[in-house]
Amino acid sequence: MVIAIKPPTSFWVVAVFALIWNIVEIYFSSFEIDFLQENLTVEEFENVQSIPFWYAIVFIVTLFSELLGSFMLFMRRKIATTFFAVALIALLFIESYWLFVIDIKKTSMVFALLIPVVVIAVAAFLYFYSKRATKKGWLK
Repeated sequence: MVIAIKPPTSFWVVAVFALIWNIVEIYFSSFEIDFLQENLTVEEFENVQSIPFWYAIVFIVTLFSELLGSFMLFMRRKIATTFFAVALIALLFIESYWLFVIDIKKTSMVFALLIPVVVIAVAAFLYFYSKRATKKGWLK
């Protein structure tokens, strides 16, 4: 007989935060190109538009892996850790490409430093939190 371990209130706070964070992230990602077009020079925006198709695919996989991980965390499923791991690895790849190949550093400090650091920190937190929740038996 398997005994279900009830997670603490903090688990539910993190699960709700993860869902809200990822829904907001998808929402703002839909406006990113418009924002960049308004705030970049023509040459810089052309550089951004030259992003290869595979980058867009990896970006979408990242967004939806995090969202699915958040849903699985909320549903208390162990697979949340796998989704968060995929999202974190893809996110590190995407942000590295954005910083070093697109070279956004000279364009905007918000896009170059603040947003990538916050997004990576949240993704890493969710991954390690889900691993911890699995070890504690909160996820089935």
